[in-house]
Parts: sequence; C-alpha cells; structure tokens
Amino acid sequence: MRQKTLLSWILASAMASSASGQTPGPKTVPLKVVDVKEAGGQILSYRHLAASTEVQMRGTWLAPKAQVKVKIGSRPGFVELDINRGGISGLQPAYRLGKDFLTYVLWAVSVDGKASNLGEITFEDDKPIPVNLTTPYQTFWLMVTAEPNYAVVDPSAHVVLYSVKQPPKAENAALPIKGDLFYFTHYAVYDTSRGAAVAGIPNQLLQARKAVELASKAGVLAGEGKINPNVKEEAYTHEALNQAKTFLARSEAAYQKDPKDQAVAQFARTSAQSAENARALAMGAVGGLVMRQLENELKEARNEVARLKRAEGAAAKTSTPPPPPPIHRIEAAPAAPAAPEPPPPAAAPALVKQPALWFAVAGWAVAFVLLFRRRSI
Repeated sequence: MRQKTLLSWILASAMASSASGQTPGPKTVPLKVVDVKEAGGQILSYRHLAASTEVQMRGTWLAPKAQVKVKIGSRPGFVELDINRGGISGLQPAYRLGKDFLTYVLWAVSVDGKASNLGEITFEDDKPIPVNLTTPYQTFWLMVTAEPNYAVVDPSAHVVLYSVKQPPKAENAALPIKGDLFYFTHYAVYDTSRGAAVAGIPNQLLQARKAVELASKAGVLAGEGKINPNVKEEAYTHEALNQAKTFLARSEAAYQKDPKDQAVAQFARTSAQSAENARALAMGAVGGLVMRQLENELKEARNEVARLKRAEGAAAKTSTPPPPPPIHRIEAAPAAPAAPEPPPPAAAPALVKQPALWFAVAGWAVAFVLLFRRRSI
C-alpha cells in the first residue's frame, strides 16, 4: 500500500512539473471514433467484379451540393478508382471550412474503421482535377475529408463526401455489406474558423507551412524540451521535423527566386511529408513513441520507489527500538474439584439379555412336564 502511494505521488509530481514547464512530458492523444450518420451510406465489396461499376458519393451537411462519380473496378491484388473529368461537382475550396484546411483527401475505409489515404483532390482555378487511384482494400466505403495537407495519415473529423448505395438496377453492381460508417483518428482538433484564399502563393507551399506549424505543436515536438536519450523514437521524431523545416526553407528560397519554379512545389511536398511523419510519430498515430515514453516514465517511477524503500529500511536499522512494555504475570485460579462420576448401571440378567436362552429353558420345562404326566398315567 505504501509503495502504491509513493508511486502515485511520484507520477503526480511528474505531471505537475510538466504542467509548470520544467520537465515537458508526452502529450498523449486518445484515439477518437467518428460516426458518419448520413442517409444512404453503404459499405461495398468489389472482389467478385470482372468489370467496372459506378459508385456515387454524396455531400454531407458541410458540402450539401457536392457530388462525385467514381468508376471502380477490381483487379488482381488491388481495386482501381477513376474519377473522370466532370466527375466532381459542387465542391468548394477547403479553406472555407477552416483556417487549418487547405486541401481534400479521398479515403478508403475498411469495415473495422481503418482509413487509408488514397490521394489528394487538387484544384486548378477553384475547379477540382480528376484523379486515378488504387487501393489494396477489396471491401470498403469511400469518403472525402478536408485536410491541412495531402500527406495526413489520419483523417480529420470534417467529412464532406461519402459513398452511398447503388441503384437497384446498377450495371455490374458491387456487393452491399452490412455495417455502420465509422472510422478512427488521432487528428480531431483543427481551427475551424473561416479561412481565406491566399493569392499568388502555391497551395503546395501553403500546405508545407501548415504541416510544419501543426507538427511543431504536436506531442514531444511542442516547446523546447530536451530529447530523452532513452527513447529513440523521440530522436527520430525531432529529426523528421528538422528535415521538414530544411525542405520548407528550400521551397521558400525557390519561391522568392522564381514563384513559377517547379522546385517550389517539389520541396514543399517533401517538407509536408516529413512534417506529417513527425506529427504522426509525436501524436501516436504511427510508431510507438508515446508508449515508449510512458514505459520510460514508469520505469523511473519504480526506481524511485525502490530507492525510497531502501532509504526507509536503512533508517529503520539505524534507529534504536523503544523498550518493550512490562509483562504482568497472571496466576491461574485453582481448578474446581471434578464431580464424582455416577456408578455404572447394573448389568442386566443374562436371561433378559439372551431371549434364546430363555426360550430354551421354557422348552425344557414343558418337555419335563409332559414326560412327568406320561409316567404318571
């Protein structure tokens, strides 16, 4: 019980010191489940298809006018998704949904809620560009979310489009699968105050800036705390962020030199990718950084408990124990004389105890009487 109390006190002290800024600790981000409670949503299986089929995506309350037509075909080992020109309509630029949103990402979500980033839906002059994508999933539902950059590993909670049921007479219809539309994410907190367009700056550079900004605020990357040498993942996380900052600086320099240079977009996308890797590690979306940090803190707490226990034992040995209290002897009272035992009951006559003998005697008596009468006659 004492060890548990000491451990709780140590952990509470560590949390208090982290809050005061002295020893920044890991900021764990709980995994959140997002339910898409929109009408007509459907999970579909394409593994049996020999040809392509068309799937419709409908806009949510965030984009009620948005629609997408996707041609989906099953191939050996993967499923191909093709959004033709004109297949996307009514989708406004992402910054309208919040200052942190700069693009859209298409996701394939498995039956158990695992979302896989299929690719970015890009815009040209506020018009979405058609894309052709693939996924190893065979059974899934589709959604489009507003995101800060193209490389996110977890979707935001801002779903703008989702796949719906196919019409009854659909050609080469996919197989409908029962289940609710939901997914898991670590990225549920974004600035949703309305943003504005930034004229003249490539969207890729804006994404890289936002990716580095969000990564710098995530988990162990927030603040200027020292890197824990006992957690290798923490060093890798900081290295990924530094790499993202380096490529962002190169993109900014190329933009200052020539805004139309292809190097601007290339360096920016590399920066966004590295920054997103760092953020995912810091927030526990990938890797085991958060778990390693918690294990390290628990190990240190146990060592501290053991040290305090040893110190307590040493102090107990050196201290003089108090004299024992005097022992008072109590004489036992003499035992009362035992009451005399009652005499045992007299033995019953053998004749009573043995009825067979009694009958034998009676029989001999009757025989003797009969013999006497015969002689007398």
